Amino acid sequence: MGVLVAAVVVLTALTLFNLVLTMALVRRLRRLEDPGRGGTFPEFPDLEEVPAGRPVPDFTATTRDGVEISAKERLGDRAVYAFFDTSCGTCKKQLQPLVDFARRAGLSPEQVIAFVGHEDPEADADAYTSVLEGHATIVMQSLGDEVGLAFSPGGIPAVILADADGVVVRSGVEVRSVAAAFLEA
Repeated sequence: MGVLVAAVVVLTALTLFNLVLTMALVRRLRRLEDPGRGGTFPEFPDLEEVPAGRPVPDFTATTRDGVEISAKERLGDRAVYAFFDTSCGTCKKQLQPLVDFARRAGLSPEQVIAFVGHEDPEADADAYTSVLEGHATIVMQSLGDEVGLAFSPGGIPAVILADADGVVVRSGVEVRSVAAAFLEA
């Protein structure tokens, strides 16, 4: 009977110790994520496939309005290239942040090029284009098309910031990950 009581006491002590460690870890993680409490948001790394310092690939594409655009036209001005797909729920969540960023940064629709893949016939492409309309140059083209293959972002969503010389400054899967780099460039 004494052995059983000792085992219960030891297991209870270990469980309480584990609980204390878990609570300390959760508190620490929350502090790291909350800038108001002295922490900073973790930095998002560049996309491996589109690292900073890489030149923007040469491409030509036709916009939804039938206008031909190219990478060479963007030289001399900063540009944001965003890749989305109508069947991607995460992509849809990045549309409004892209529009808000473009508005705050004073970007013209010519400086924000949004490539929207529309492979899924069931997906609502208008839900994407209606948000981007007037804030971005919209190209209905998937990652498997010419421009997607040229950039090769590796997945979607992908947001790529290029400087006036046509060199990638930052890339990521979230708009906020490139927004700070845009203001610094």
